[in-house]
Amino acid sequence: MAQSDIGLSVSALRGRRDNPKRVAVRMLLYAVTILFSCLFIVPFLWMISASLQSDTFTLAGKWFQQFLWKNYWDALTQEDFQFLPALGNTVYYTVFGTLFFLVSSVLVAYGFSYYRIPLRDKLFFFLLATMMIPTTVMFIPNYVMFANWGWTGTYWPLLIPALGSGPATVFLLRQFMLTLSVSLFESAKIDGAGNLMILWKMVLPNIKAPLILILIQQVNGHWSDFFGPLMYVGNDPLQRTISVAITIFSHVYYVQWSYVMCAAFVMAIVPVLLYFVSQKYLMQDFVLSSSEK
Repeated sequence: MAQSDIGLSVSALRGRRDNPKRVAVRMLLYAVTILFSCLFIVPFLWMISASLQSDTFTLAGKWFQQFLWKNYWDALTQEDFQFLPALGNTVYYTVFGTLFFLVSSVLVAYGFSYYRIPLRDKLFFFLLATMMIPTTVMFIPNYVMFANWGWTGTYWPLLIPALGSGPATVFLLRQFMLTLSVSLFESAKIDGAGNLMILWKMVLPNIKAPLILILIQQVNGHWSDFFGPLMYVGNDPLQRTISVAITIFSHVYYVQWSYVMCAAFVMAIVPVLLYFVSQKYLMQDFVLSSSEK
C-alpha cells in the first residue's frame, strides 16, 4: 500500500471516530452513567454526613454542617451499643464462614471433576437438584435440629453448614476445572505429586477468577447477614453481629442517628474496600482466560 493510501485510511478512521453523531451518543451514555451513579452515591453521602454531625442538623435535612469526628469514637465506646464486641463477632463469623465455604466448595468441585467414583454423575445431578429447594423451607427444620443439639446461642449453626458448600458454587468451580488439561495432572502424578499438591500448585492458580468472585460474594453475604445471627445466636449483647446490633439499637433505645450511621458506615466500607482491592485481579484473570480461549 502506498504512503498516500495509508494517509487516506488514517484520515478516514479519524473522521469516523470524530463523527459528531458518535460523539453525541457517547456523551449521552456518559451522562446517563453519571446520573445513575449519583443515584447510588447520594445515600452513601447522606450516611457519611449523618455520621459526622449532630442529629439536629440531620433531622433538619442539612448536609455536612458539622464534622464531629468524635462521633465515631463515641459509637465505639457506647455501652448500650456494644459496637466493638459486635465488630469482633462479625469479623469472626465472616472469616471462618467464608473460609469453610471456600475450602469445602473447592474440595467437592475437585472431586466431582477428576475423581472416578461410582455414581459420580448421578450424585452431581442430585447435588444440583438441591438448588431447587427454597432456602426458607429449611429454616424451621434446621432450627429444631440445632436446638435439639444444644447449638442455639452459639455460632455453630452458622459455621458448620458452611462446610456443606453450595451447589451453585460447586457447579461454577467444576466448570472452570474441567477446562484445565488433564494430561498435566497425569504427568504430575507420574512425578510423584499427590492430589492435594496438584490441587494447590496447579488447579487453584488457574481458577483465581471464580475464587475471587466467590470470595467477594461470601464476604459480603456473611458480613451483612442479619437473619442467621438473629435466629441462632440470640439476644446476648456480647454475641450480636453489627447488623443485629444496629437494628436493636435503633429500635429499643432512643435513635441516635450519628451513632447508627457511624456503625453503618463501618459496616458498608468493608465490602466496598474488598471489591476495589480485588477487582483488579478479578478482571485480569477473566481477560486472560478469555484471551486464551
